[in-house]
Amino acid sequence: MLLSGVQSVLACTGIRLTAEDGTVVHARTLEFAVDIHSDVIVVPRGYARTGTAPDGKEGLKWKAKYANVGANGLALPIIVDGLNEAGLAVGLFYFPTSAEYMPYTTADADRSIAPWELGSWLLDNFASVDEVKANIGNIVVPGVVLEAWGFAPPVHAVVHDASGKSIVIEYVDGKLNVYDNPLGALTNSPPFDWHMTNLRNYVNFSMTNIPPVKLGSVTLEPFGQGSGMLGLPGDFTPPSRFVRAVAFS
Repeated sequence: MLLSGVQSVLACTGIRLTAEDGTVVHARTLEFAVDIHSDVIVVPRGYARTGTAPDGKEGLKWKAKYANVGANGLALPIIVDGLNEAGLAVGLFYFPTSAEYMPYTTADADRSIAPWELGSWLLDNFASVDEVKANIGNIVVPGVVLEAWGFAPPVHAVVHDASGKSIVIEYVDGKLNVYDNPLGALTNSPPFDWHMTNLRNYVNFSMTNIPPVKLGSVTLEPFGQGSGMLGLPGDFTPPSRFVRAVAFS
């Protein structure tokens, strides 16, 4: 897991790499204009948690089945980005203008968690992407206000496991959306399915160089290596960073 502050903007980029021996690496950048005062914390098996509901009531209660380690924020005992002992990795990414959490009633309190608690709930309870997919629909994630910030943080999550499987979890228009993520990349808004569609604008990209082009008696040759990626977007918007993350990983 890589966490590096590179830009003073609200932008994060995540990738998944699979080594020749099958080892899966979950990596990300963290460029956030607000210092969230992260520490590396270790959560032991059996650690008891109580989720946060929007009306001040206690939310879902659980105990950690798997020990996990990662970065927290704002001195909270929750993990924003981390890994558990079974090899499940989770990262929360900023998702402004797109996140709209689930509707909530007081009857939902005992199965509700706040958006910033999603990463810890996943790391504490599950060993694989398949387990996450089978259980994510059992909880309610409403728009709980984070007191330190005064608003409900808009986030979505990427989940990878030790086999290399990956999914993206998003709450849009009040509904849970779970997407298979075969390329292992994630940035920010718009929603994940938009980013995957946008990749079709770059079907001409190639890892091999473009051959020389002959125009009458003139032969035009590339300046050097990398001509197959000519036109790769270089700005810092989420769509451009998503394309680069796919290309580089």
